[in-house]
Amino acid sequence: MSEEQKGRALEAALADAAAIRATIERKANHNQALVGVNLTAVAAVAGFVLSEKADIRMFLLLPVLSTALGLSVVSQYRDIRIAGQYLDQVLRPTIARYTDEPDLFGWEAFYWQRKHDGHVAQALAMGVIFPGISALALAVTLPGIRGTGDKLAWAVGAVMLLILLGAWSNRLGEMVRARWARFRGSARRRTDEPARPDGGGSRTPTVI
Repeated sequence: MSEEQKGRALEAALADAAAIRATIERKANHNQALVGVNLTAVAAVAGFVLSEKADIRMFLLLPVLSTALGLSVVSQYRDIRIAGQYLDQVLRPTIARYTDEPDLFGWEAFYWQRKHDGHVAQALAMGVIFPGISALALAVTLPGIRGTGDKLAWAVGAVMLLILLGAWSNRLGEMVRARWARFRGSARRRTDEPARPDGGGSRTPTVI
């Protein structure tokens, strides 16, 4: 490949990386907005029921709303993870090959190496905000369930909660598997690879 071709390929890779980073930022902002919408809805329903003495069964709206928003959040997290993997595992080696600078585009690797248990804590927090609120709403409304319509609405809320719990459990499972893969990879490299003269080591992290 000529220098001109390398330059064009590098320019295309950088443009691709910029577009992916913009996508990650957009999806992260979208997630923050969804969290805000869910908390606002919870506060509005709770405030109306408590201050206006409205029927407690209004809380049955929350499992449906929280599930819809929570599933969207899980989907956005998955897209962000895939985009980060593409940046770290595909574009970073390509750009390093064209520039002979292996440390370029190392932010994803640097970040994920130092995040430690932050992603699990984040998933647990989101689990409280979405499935947790749904479960609490179902528990609070259970004593007020009377007729067939009430039972049907409660059952729909319970099914929605189970769907949301399944999605969040899958998200946590992905994190655990990725952390285990990183742990095994680090242990294998420490065992198999000789120390470099500068005291460093190879870097092939797995982005979750």
